[in-house]
Parts: sequence; structure tokens; C-alpha cells
Amino acid sequence: MSVALVTGAAGGLGAAVASRLVEEHAVLLTDVDAGHLEKIASKLAANGARVAHTVCDVSERASVQAAFAVAEEQLGEVTALANVAGVGKFTPFAELTEEQWDRTFAVNTRGTFLTCQELVHRRAGRPGAIVNIASIGARLGMEAIAHYGSSKAAVIELTHVVARVGAPSGLRANAVMPGLIWTDMWRATTESLIANDPAHADATPEQLFAGFVEQMVPMGRPQVPADIAEMVAFLLSEKAVNITGQTIAVDGGAVMT
Repeated sequence: MSVALVTGAAGGLGAAVASRLVEEHAVLLTDVDAGHLEKIASKLAANGARVAHTVCDVSERASVQAAFAVAEEQLGEVTALANVAGVGKFTPFAELTEEQWDRTFAVNTRGTFLTCQELVHRRAGRPGAIVNIASIGARLGMEAIAHYGSSKAAVIELTHVVARVGAPSGLRANAVMPGLIWTDMWRATTESLIANDPAHADATPEQLFAGFVEQMVPMGRPQVPADIAEMVAFLLSEKAVNITGQTIAVDGGAVMT
């Protein structure tokens, strides 16, 4: 059985990706949230999945290297990587701080770079597969997510580079752009908008999110984590053996390429 490493596995999207990947892989779940990570790993193991878990801060090279070492010790050599870890929330451009910008890039972009580079080093000219989670925010030019969208645009270009580096040996890299998913990140964003914008003061977070969906998604429904997890699983599988360097939106038509 092949081994997949999933970052951000304690979050809603990361947990869904890990839950789907255990159908074909042994999976190492990583995150900075040790409590949630352990609960998700225990649940998957109880259902018969071959899993392990370890705390990992993807913005730190030593932490990334340690996570790969845990995978090798407990499950075997990592051949598949799903980069799901991410941070960011709506912030008016004029109020965006350097600290917010740097932290967003540290997790979303540097974290993806470090994990991709580690897999490239460890595969040493052998096949493998990577899926990096980007965002439709990378294509929208939205003022309130300048930091987040820019970090995810960088992830897309990084994916192109990794795809070219890995192509001669069959190591593939693709990016997935999720649409609007009701996650902890969206809840924090809508709660912040309600607290700071009088125009939204009477709305609930769920109502505000539904409004975004209505405005942005032609198919009229939000995406769910399972939608994204299915695409990640496909791109990491042998069914996608001739697909690399691509960015695929799973967004109900919000961004049409």
C-alpha cells in the first residue's frame, strides 16, 4: 500500500481529504492542532484505516522533515502528498498588516514549498504525486483577500515548477482550487464581517455565507469538503498518470477557465 502525507489534516477540508485517501493509501495526518488531529486519526484507525499522525508546522523545515521521518518509520516511504494546510481571512486591503501577510505566506506558500521540496528530495528521481490546495481566490483579484489570494497564486506557479522538475521521473504535481466551502476559515471570516461591518450586523454567519454563494456560484450551492477530496484522490491516483502541471477548479463554476 502506498503512503500519503496530508497537511492540515485537523481542519474540515484536510480531514475530508485524509478520510478519502485512506481508501487507497496508508496516511500520515499532520497539523499544528494536536487535539483535533489525534481525534481524527483515532476515528480513522477505528474504522480499519492504516494511519499515523504527528504535529507538524509546515512553515518550518525541521518540522516538515520530522513529519516525513515519522511516516517512514510508522507507515513506509511517502509517495503521495496532499498540501491542505492553509490560513487566511477577509481583511480590508488598507488594514492588512505585514504580520498578516507574512504569516499567510509562511503557511500557504512556504509550507507548500517545503513539503514539495522534501518529497522531491526523498523520491530522488522516482515517481510520485503531489496535490497542492490553491483557491479560486488566486484568480478573483478580491481586495479583502489580497494576502490569501496572492499566496495561493504563488502556490499555483510553484506547482508548475514542481511538475516540470518531476516530469522526467514521473513525479506529478497538480493544484486544486476549491470554491466556497463552509469551513472554520469561512466561519471566522463571516463572524469578523458581522462584527466590523454595520451592513452585516443583523446577519448570521451562515446567512452571510449563503449570500456569497448566491452571488458567486452559478450552480447555486456551496462546495463540500468531499467534493475537493474526491478530486485530490483522483489526481494522486494512477488514473491521473498523464496529468501534471494543471490547476483544476472544483467550485460550481465560480471561476471558469
